[in-house]
Amino acid sequence: MRGELEKNLLSLEKPLKFASKDNFSNLDRMAGLGVTVRNSCTKVLTSGPPAEIKTQITALRDSFSDFERLGRREKRKKISSALRIVHKAISFSEEKAHENVLPEKRTRAQVPEKKPHPGADAFSPSVTRLRGVGSRVGRLLAKKSIHTVYDLLFYSPRKYDDRRKIVSISEATPEEFCTVRGTVASVGDIRNRKRRFFQVVIYDGTGKLRLTWFNYNSSYLRGVFRKGMSFIIHGKVSVAPGGRALQIIHPLAQDIEIIESEKDIGNPLQFGRIVPVYPLTEGLRQKKLREAVRNALDIHAQDFKGLIPKDIQEKNDLMDLPEALEQVHFPPGDVLPVDLDDPGSVADSRAHRTVIFFEFFVLQLGLFSKKRKVDESRGISFNSSDALPEKLFRSLPFALTRAQEKVVSEIKADMVSPRPMNRLLQGDVGSGKTLVALASMLRAVESGYQAALMVPTEILAEQHFRNMRQMTQNIGVTVVLLKSALSKVDKSRVHEEIKTGQADIVVGTHALISESVDFKALGFVVIDEQHRFGVVQRAELVRKATVPDVLVMTATPIPRTLAITVYGDLEVSIIDELPPSRKKVETFVLRDTQKNRTWFYDQVKKKLEQGRQAYFVYPFIEESENQDFKRVRHVTKMVEELREEFSEFRVSLLHGRMKSEERDMVMGDFLAKRCDILVSTTVIEVGVDVPNATEIVIENAERFGLSQLHQMRGRVGRGGHESTCYVVYSFASGEDSGERLKIMGKTSDGFRISEFDLANRGPGEFMGTKQSGVPSFNFANLIRDSALLGESRNSARKLMGKVDNYKEYEKLFTHVAEKWGEMLELDTSS
Repeated sequence: MRGELEKNLLSLEKPLKFASKDNFSNLDRMAGLGVTVRNSCTKVLTSGPPAEIKTQITALRDSFSDFERLGRREKRKKISSALRIVHKAISFSEEKAHENVLPEKRTRAQVPEKKPHPGADAFSPSVTRLRGVGSRVGRLLAKKSIHTVYDLLFYSPRKYDDRRKIVSISEATPEEFCTVRGTVASVGDIRNRKRRFFQVVIYDGTGKLRLTWFNYNSSYLRGVFRKGMSFIIHGKVSVAPGGRALQIIHPLAQDIEIIESEKDIGNPLQFGRIVPVYPLTEGLRQKKLREAVRNALDIHAQDFKGLIPKDIQEKNDLMDLPEALEQVHFPPGDVLPVDLDDPGSVADSRAHRTVIFFEFFVLQLGLFSKKRKVDESRGISFNSSDALPEKLFRSLPFALTRAQEKVVSEIKADMVSPRPMNRLLQGDVGSGKTLVALASMLRAVESGYQAALMVPTEILAEQHFRNMRQMTQNIGVTVVLLKSALSKVDKSRVHEEIKTGQADIVVGTHALISESVDFKALGFVVIDEQHRFGVVQRAELVRKATVPDVLVMTATPIPRTLAITVYGDLEVSIIDELPPSRKKVETFVLRDTQKNRTWFYDQVKKKLEQGRQAYFVYPFIEESENQDFKRVRHVTKMVEELREEFSEFRVSLLHGRMKSEERDMVMGDFLAKRCDILVSTTVIEVGVDVPNATEIVIENAERFGLSQLHQMRGRVGRGGHESTCYVVYSFASGEDSGERLKIMGKTSDGFRISEFDLANRGPGEFMGTKQSGVPSFNFANLIRDSALLGESRNSARKLMGKVDNYKEYEKLFTHVAEKWGEMLELDTSS
């Protein structure tokens, strides 16, 4: 597709696709999607579309006018409808383009050979082009995010089964792992005097083996196992009660593979070797997936040859990438199976180290490429004068901490430099990040530029606006607030102040990226809690300036391994010291028993009687349909229980399905002390300061990550009063949860907690991969493979240091752009 219209249609499609991706998992963090869609629709309409498209896009733009006020279900419907309209418009536009071009008649010999994009043979072909992968299997693979040959070749097995030797049941040794083949003799529920359980008995002519489940879904297991079917099973054999029969307790689905026909037994991909066991989706079989991987390796593995430069390969003792890909999927017969849960076992596998290194290496090249592009741009060289920041500091009733002073100096050095600043500011809850950001914004104002602060919620914007206006009232700086809820007259006035330069500092939500907002001289951009904004929203704000300095702030302390992966293109500043006035929040980690509940209810009541306020936080909005979560408490039920328990106090409800105006109203009432108890989901995690709130009860704490718990604990202790956090975990979750949560009672250091959390839960759960832009790897694991991450980063840095022209490594950098171009906003055309 060519031309302005097609380009603008694709720009309109991009945020809608991102929002709908992975069953709309990105939707909740895409603040300002309605504004973005309306702006993109306007661009389409100004590029001269045909009448058919114009009518549809105009209606689409109008339909998104109330998008931010809709509930989640309505938003999903609207996005799906919008995507259908956009896809039709793109198809219509393409058809028109073809109609207008009459190709010359050519003989077969005259048709020029189409040259593929460098690396396209390896990375671009759809997986459905492989033999045996039709549209049905293609759809199943897509559910596991396998769309291309590259996706398939880098799809990591969950584990490996050693099928070089399948033993008979009579040869199975108790208390050892083994692999046996058997036929189902009986299936059913069994009840004895003590308990009920489900049992499948298999036989192989030499003996019988029982498979036993105590926690189970009977109808599901009956659907899986049928009398007469054969399968292979791998597991730890034990002796059943009574001392005669052998059994495997709770075998996992991934350890059982059905034999569809006797031909499978002689299949060298399935038996007589170490075989990969992949994560599956319903309808997809291991056999089919192994065959697809085998075909992909046979046809495309050599396309990856030379992607790791020879000197880097030798220095890091790596294999050639095609050979490594072969061995991580189908290990040779003379090695031990790699245990992917054992860092030592993975480190001993040269093939695994090679593929893991390559995954890290490609991302680091992308991050360094992005950083180089910024470093080579000409930015703003701000004045080195400290007049306005010093006025601010002198007006404060307290002194900056040493950590704050250090970070102020780091940011100043960046701002004075002619290169654009791109810096991440990390700081624990209450460490004073906003004050540091304000001082930096004042330096921009002193140099004749405007500064903007974008935050995820309107009530948070109002809080920052009030605080900044109060702190700058005697400095002669104008701070304005821009949010969607302003009246038409007020919005018009603020727009004019921004356009004429009367507004020095603009605080706002996604309303800042509206097409109607025109800055006179935006030079400094601060983005607070950036993972709550999509790539599109952040980029749109930055584009409102020529080449602004950008400061990204986060209150979630990020461990180094994750920081160099997620924010590897940014310089990092850390405020690792709390102001002396910030009181430690006393924390109790409690099992959910009636005795404990009576105690912490009484403690909260005492504080409420003293005029303080409290939060009660729960993981779910309503009862889950999932049987595993039936005992998890939810706000819909608990708000009624708490109104009864605390009948003399005012109890309000807050959750993510409420419209934004309703949420802001509830939070405003809590801030204004018109409410004593706020019953909420995690929407309070990033919220306003309520100095009078001193108590927070977090129930079913086992459902949250430690860093998330630490963020929620930070909602109290903000007003100088003694504060308390009650971390309550369910009895049903067992001892492990209690042990994991104990660190909350031992430390208030967010960085220490985040390291512990990352090690326990992994990067995806730690930050919410789908929510925050954490790169997802297939073979690589940030915790297990942290040493390889460091080595790959050093190698990428050295390569970038000697690369003047990307042509020298064209195939490699083409792959970098295809893999990470969209996420890192790389210029894929170059």
